[in-house]
Order: sequence, then C-alpha cells, then structure tokens
Amino acid sequence: MEILKVENLNKTYGKGENQVKAVDNITFSVEKGEFVAIIGASGSGKSTLIKLILKEEEPTSGSIIINGKDIVKKAREAKKNIGYMPENVPLYLDLTVREFVTYMAELKLVQRKE
Repeated sequence: MEILKVENLNKTYGKGENQVKAVDNITFSVEKGEFVAIIGASGSGKSTLIKLILKEEEPTSGSIIINGKDIVKKAREAKKNIGYMPENVPLYLDLTVREFVTYMAELKLVQRKE
C-alpha cells in the first residue's frame, strides 16, 4: 500500500532569467513499512521537497498524495497522516518529546485516539 506518492513534482522560484528550479520533476513512492532517506548536495532541493510534502510550500506543478489524499486539494485530511520532527526545534525546548508531539497534534486538531 502506497502511503506517499510524489509524481512529476516541480518547484521553481523567480521569473524569467532569474528563475531557479529547486525541485525538478521528481517522482517516487513509499510503501507502508519502507524507510526512505533523502540525500543530496547542499542546494539540491532536499529541504524544499520536505516543505512541499508538509505543505509549507506550494508546488509549481505535480502532485503529492498521502494515504490517498492530495496534499494540495485536501491538506487537512492529508496532514493527519504526517509526523515530522525537525532536526532543530526552534521553540519549546523545555517540553519532552511526548509533550511536544501532543501539543503539535492538538494544534493540528488531531483527535487523541488518532
């Protein structure tokens, strides 16, 4: 079962000759139980890809499907299936991991039983 499907994903910044392609036609999928690593040189689009999957940014084109939900069209439903812990959490350093995850889930209106 595919839990993440990324198809023909593109993200560009700027216009005309100042245009920069941060993500260039990426396609991949992740099946339940798989582990995936995103590796690449500095500036290769890793962080932009994560931001697109989390819907912190909008793709220029392409699609991101999370458990059958399009992250652009049904963001709230799709985001219920995402867990993300950044390397450096900028706030709430006094919280335990459990407290932080619970707090973030409450902000996203995720029901406790979920």
